Amino acid sequence: MVSRDRVPLLDARLVLTDQLTADERAELAGVHLPLITVDGGPLDLELLLTQHRAFGATVFDGLVMSSLRIGEQTGVHLLGPGDLLVPRNELWPSWLAELDFRTARPVRLGLLGTDLLAAVYRWPRLLQGLYGSMGDQLQRLTVQLVICQLPRVEDRITAMLWLLADSWGYVTPGGVRMPLALTHETLGALVGARRPTVTLALRKLTDDGALVAQDPGWLLVAPAPHPAEASHRIVPAPPDELAIGPWAALPRRRQEDSEEVKIAYAELLETVRRLREQHLSERQEAHERLRRMRSERVRATALRERIAEDVLRRRRPPSS
Repeated sequence: MVSRDRVPLLDARLVLTDQLTADERAELAGVHLPLITVDGGPLDLELLLTQHRAFGATVFDGLVMSSLRIGEQTGVHLLGPGDLLVPRNELWPSWLAELDFRTARPVRLGLLGTDLLAAVYRWPRLLQGLYGSMGDQLQRLTVQLVICQLPRVEDRITAMLWLLADSWGYVTPGGVRMPLALTHETLGALVGARRPTVTLALRKLTDDGALVAQDPGWLLVAPAPHPAEASHRIVPAPPDELAIGPWAALPRRRQEDSEEVKIAYAELLETVRRLREQHLSERQEAHERLRRMRSERVRATALRERIAEDVLRRRRPPSS
């Protein structure tokens, strides 16, 4: 069930208006966004946006879980107030499963449509705020990607709970309270681990006093993880130029190439030529073998037919 209302754009919990002046904020007070309430359960974002003629939505109140499956592994991303919900585009890879949205309880969503486009046309700096909101959301995804690469599952869980606490937690005298009720399966999807492994890791963290289970959520007692010292960091090399065109993958010769590189390049071309000739020769031999096999099969078939005819002729009674 979906109910519809309207909310002032200044109260939409977005960072759209952060770049506006006081006068622009005063003018913006009369601009509203459509606000809908969606029941808990699966959320068909594309159908919802089509029905309300919107190009996107923002979480106004509640929590939305975005999930994506690759093979047997499911990845999860949590979206809260101020986060943007964007449907998949036409360039979505065919080998990926559908992008699913799900809520445990009713949530309120602000619709981004013609009202926002008209406001952006009048106050262009709103677009700068929208860009900043998308950047913040992308940074959290990047942090989650790095967390999933930590070798120890205990470290992944601790870092993920701290990341969630930055958005939904609050400080108490005993530690930082993270009040989200997450199943072990959901927490495993957040950090890239199986549910049994998450259960064992949570038990170890609880026994060590780093976490305290509460209803709902957790109390974070251990400090948040810190980056390693610069001397111990491994900095990956950035990728080379993007391949453009069908022949871009081939190495290109440059004036500043060393003599060793030119020699290696020539040897590579010679190897490719030799392998191509070898491939053509082996293909011709394979065709010749297939031709001989077909001839042998025809002769074998004819021989079996003659033998069968001889057997039948011998079994016939003599004519009187």
